[in-house]
Amino acid sequence: MKNIRARFQNIVIKENLTPLAFLLVAIFGFGLLANRLGFYQDDWPYVFYAFNKGIPSLTIEMYYDSRPNAAWLYISLFRLLGFNPLAWHIAALMARWLTATTVWYFLKLLWPSRRREVAFAAFIFLVHPFFLIQSYAVNAMLYWSGFLFFALSLYLMARAVTTDRYRIPLTAAAVLLEGLHLFTAEYFVGMTLIRPLILYWLLSEKVGEIRARVSKTLLNWLPYLAALAAYIIWRMFLYIPPPIGDRNSPKILFALLENPLETGWLLIRTALQDSIIVIFTSWQRALTPELFSFATIFNSFVLFVGALAFLATFLHLTKTHNAETSAEKRWLVSPLTLGLLIVLLGMAPLWIIGQDIVTHKNEFAGSRFGIGATLGASLIFAVIVENMIDNARKKIAAIALCVALAVGMHLTLEREFAYSWEKQERLARELLWRAPALEPGTASVTDEEILGFMGSYSVAYSLITTYQPGDISEPPYWYFPFYYTNPNTDDFLAGIPLEGSKLTMDFKGDSRKMILLSFNPEMQRCLWILQPQDANLRLVSDDMRRLSAGSDIALIKPVEGESPTPPEEIYGKTNTQTWCYYFEQADLARQYQEWDEIVRLWNEAEANSERPDNGFEYIPFIEGFGQTGDWDKVKEMTKFANRVTAGLEPSLCGALNRLAESAPATDKKEAALNGLKENLNCEAYQ
Repeated sequence: MKNIRARFQNIVIKENLTPLAFLLVAIFGFGLLANRLGFYQDDWPYVFYAFNKGIPSLTIEMYYDSRPNAAWLYISLFRLLGFNPLAWHIAALMARWLTATTVWYFLKLLWPSRRREVAFAAFIFLVHPFFLIQSYAVNAMLYWSGFLFFALSLYLMARAVTTDRYRIPLTAAAVLLEGLHLFTAEYFVGMTLIRPLILYWLLSEKVGEIRARVSKTLLNWLPYLAALAAYIIWRMFLYIPPPIGDRNSPKILFALLENPLETGWLLIRTALQDSIIVIFTSWQRALTPELFSFATIFNSFVLFVGALAFLATFLHLTKTHNAETSAEKRWLVSPLTLGLLIVLLGMAPLWIIGQDIVTHKNEFAGSRFGIGATLGASLIFAVIVENMIDNARKKIAAIALCVALAVGMHLTLEREFAYSWEKQERLARELLWRAPALEPGTASVTDEEILGFMGSYSVAYSLITTYQPGDISEPPYWYFPFYYTNPNTDDFLAGIPLEGSKLTMDFKGDSRKMILLSFNPEMQRCLWILQPQDANLRLVSDDMRRLSAGSDIALIKPVEGESPTPPEEIYGKTNTQTWCYYFEQADLARQYQEWDEIVRLWNEAEANSERPDNGFEYIPFIEGFGQTGDWDKVKEMTKFANRVTAGLEPSLCGALNRLAESAPATDKKEAALNGLKENLNCEAYQ
């Protein structure tokens, strides 16, 4: 024990290695599952336009998204990173790490005698639990790039004020970066107003007299104020919104002019609620009991990684800042003031457009609005730890514990994103195997949303991209969860308009021109495209059974040559030696009565030791073997399917009835069918 303690005490870590400690913690929280992550929700519009319409089309996409000046960022990033999800997730991790590192350098200039406290704030900021959409890697690059430009601008401004060398080039670079983040991402517009306070503090050592200091502060602030004024003039008076409207219109500013008292009270109430969420309640996610469970291997893995994050943070802070003694003056007023200002100003753009976090319908999407405020929340957190705990080692342990908890939360959340991507990949592949081409105007319908962290327009964009239609002016297909259209099956089957739109894409269809999808891989099932003959399928909901009457598989068209595959740049290589490949191809062959092909597919599946986990997936093969006269195989498969999956009798009886009507007559046919029908009690399902 003494040897271990002695070795620990002999470890030397220099403060300039802090960025590497940040990188290690960032990898723990956001990098370990990066190779299993993909694209989600607001990522897909970027991917859709860049992939199908060409990377330059992002200029149009960003204009319709009310961020025309961000086109340069995404055009550059897509040309650099391509369509590989892993490249985007690594880039998002690096952008977050670089932002936290730049913030650390800036805060050290602001409080040079408070290096330990600054490190506390930077570690917390790096893994703060409020921002939940780090895994929206394409979308997240807008936020982290803007934040990085803002942080670099603050750092260069501080350098320009605190040094006598290169003041003009440093100031020019800082102003340029301010303009870059203002015109690229509007999330940090409010935070630019902290500059006068920072300049005033930085000038306090050089200029003693208050009046002179104020004058010097205003003089130094003028270039940045000019950049801010240029942005405001452009946004308020010169910006031309897209035809679909300006979704970021500053409606609350106009409301303040019309009704200042009522609107002012609304803003105060909203600011208080949202600030509490960012500063305090966002940590609830990091304290869920599931994070401390050893029930699964993954939970144990999360705890292990959390322990590593704790040790890395604790060891680094102990070896670099444990010996520091507290200054005579408490570190309280200035960081608390700046922290509260950043929290409020960081969310001001959100409130100005009439939105807030507390009532936002999607907490994941809503978390992007508070990304700037997390810096202020981290400063406040560091102030609390510094002033509430009296022992340096205990302070460090508290920060390390919070970092570990946040890392565990992010890692657990990433697993959910990883599962969503796995499901997206399966859907793309299995849909193309079963429906290699679709008639334009086809709506893909499910009973409810089938993919996590997506949404109907995102699924629509991903499915269109799966079919790689090229540069299109209107979408040939769209996706609709039934419960979000018209939850009345009779009206839906009779025919109602199905309309979907996002940015420049407008789909206008009809519910009578749809295919009905049942996709539950978590239940060990492949993708099922239902049809009217599945109206008695007990394995789906009542609504799905009724809606199957309107599912038109004639909208599925064959293709010449090899079957298409999802774009390899996005989904990677397609493995066709899986059970779902054989099932989807057999179901497609059944649609075109290619019975010999079904038998071939079964034999190939058996050779590769692939078998279904659900009895329903035997039915195309039962019909295939029946149509080719192998009634022994029909009997074997039917009995096995019925044993594998309970409640399948109506569907199996339906398959047998179809064989009775259309299969060629043989000596064994009638005996086999009669015996199976009796065994299944098919008379009860007539």
